[in-house]
Amino acid sequence: MAAERRRSGRGTGASPARPTRIYDRLKDAIITGSLQPLERITENRVAADFGLSRTPVREAFQRLEKEGLIQVVPKRGSFVSRPTIEDILEIYQMRTPLEGTCARVAAERIEDDQLALLERLVRVEQARGSGRSPERSLRASAQFHATIYACSRNQRMANLLMDLQNQVHRVRALWPSTAVRLNDTWMEHAQILAALRARDPHEAERLMIEHMERARQTTLDRILPTPVR
Repeated sequence: MAAERRRSGRGTGASPARPTRIYDRLKDAIITGSLQPLERITENRVAADFGLSRTPVREAFQRLEKEGLIQVVPKRGSFVSRPTIEDILEIYQMRTPLEGTCARVAAERIEDDQLALLERLVRVEQARGSGRSPERSLRASAQFHATIYACSRNQRMANLLMDLQNQVHRVRALWPSTAVRLNDTWMEHAQILAALRARDPHEAERLMIEHMERARQTTLDRILPTPVR
């Protein structure tokens, strides 16, 4: 967290980071793997790093605990949680139908500039082929989905899906082998894009749901131990 202190400006004469940013930075560190599962974090240390009192830090910890990113162990402290198979199943159980709904609505509402952005993302990532960077490709995939969320014009649903997508990104960071399906991901994105371009809501929804189901299965296959034969 020393890097956080430098970025927050403590000791440089700059104003300390706003309390709301504590939550954002801690969440980002957990999602990207900078803070590892089971790593202990303390309110006192974070408060000192940000140059703030413990009150806003405690509020950030409470939010992260509600989201399942931090686990509080009585008499031991707070620790970064480790995603479980149950977590992944729950995430996809919620994400799959909502993604399908967004794709269906997007086929009816998507604008030309949004189509152009999706086309550019698909074209660039397909051209990279096996030489693509997994991290960069995953960010591009997140942008692809976020663009479709925006087409729904439903901010609550978009916010929920972004949060679920962030949690999936965390799984990708912890288990890099789950990125093995990137070639399939971009082929499926291209099919979804074709349905959006054709303004076919039912096909867009169907393809998106299939895309989510395949992603879920691949993720589980890569995390679950291989049975001994």
